[in-house]
Amino acid sequence: MVTLKSCGISGGIPQDFGVRDELVQILTEPTLLGCTATLSDVGPVAAFVASDRARAMLSATVNVSCGALVDH
Repeated sequence: MVTLKSCGISGGIPQDFGVRDELVQILTEPTLLGCTATLSDVGPVAAFVASDRARAMLSATVNVSCGALVDH
């Protein structure tokens, strides 16, 4: 089993969501890149860890948080 962790994907928040701008700011602020991951960022990572090419990755966490979540 492999877990993906992100700080959120702001592109998935509907444009008409009432507090969208505030939520995007909250998600973006702690990142080292100044942005959140996109579906285009996370999708290929998810496809890789689900593939046979990642068969040796077990009990692992893959960090796609743009630096917001620090691995220890």
